[in-house]
Amino acid sequence: MKKLVLACCAVLAVGCCMMVGGWAAGGQLYGSYYNGVLHPVTESLHDMSDFLSNRMHYHAWWSDDGWHSGWFADDFSDRVEDVVNQKVDAALSEFETDWSESESGTLPPFSLPKASLDNIRELELTCKSGTGSSFTIESGMDYGLEGDFSIVTNEFDHEKWELEITCNGDEVTLILPERVSSYGDIEITSRLDASIDIAVPLRASKIDLYAESGSIDADLLSARELELSVTDGSLYAYLDGDPQNYHIEAKTNYGPATLNGEELVGPNSGTSRYDNRKSVSNPINELEIHVNGGGTVELDTME
Repeated sequence: MKKLVLACCAVLAVGCCMMVGGWAAGGQLYGSYYNGVLHPVTESLHDMSDFLSNRMHYHAWWSDDGWHSGWFADDFSDRVEDVVNQKVDAALSEFETDWSESESGTLPPFSLPKASLDNIRELELTCKSGTGSSFTIESGMDYGLEGDFSIVTNEFDHEKWELEITCNGDEVTLILPERVSSYGDIEITSRLDASIDIAVPLRASKIDLYAESGSIDADLLSARELELSVTDGSLYAYLDGDPQNYHIEAKTNYGPATLNGEELVGPNSGTSRYDNRKSVSNPINELEIHVNGGGTVELDTME
């Protein structure tokens, strides 16, 4: 048995010496046979290297249970990316569902963006109602809206707040903050028999009040420019200052407009136009009055 082993080792040694000698002399060592052709060992090794480099890549990562690394097929990265995408899609879907539910279920029907409140310099308010509801403007700690109402428009554009509502109940109250002493522009409109009671003094550079088949009762109006318009409605207001401080233009096609009990235009005065610019020198304020149909305007000054 030992002699057989020694003989095999001798044959193997002679073969290896012949292989090295043949390779040193420029020969080829053939180690595989496929596709009907003998292939040298170097070609086989090269093909194997290409296969591994094109099909296998080294990956390493850290997870909760420790560090992982190893050689993986090319589709490993694709599988990892698919898992990540599935997790991200699931998270986004859950977020959108939660956000949609909070938007539709928990937010109140009326809300104000807190960041915009201190920037409000212009107010455009419109109130309408077919049931003769009362809309009251009062002062308080901050902006607010209370009562039974429906929002038609609630928009903020830089310094302007535009609000249009329909009163559904007996009374709706708009609260303006006491800390705001004056505004740039104020526009208030009453429509469809809505009754607006302005129980807080309004001070602004320009104030426009429109009573369109509704009524407006204002506590005090103080502005450099005032425009009051009534169409088949009524408007009552106190004006800040002396009558001699106002340049007044009034027009009517029927209903009366009075100032401190004196009819400026209307059926009793016998005139449809009034302008006092000739009798008032250096007016401080501009007052423009328009009366249409059976409308009525009654004004009084504080002095």
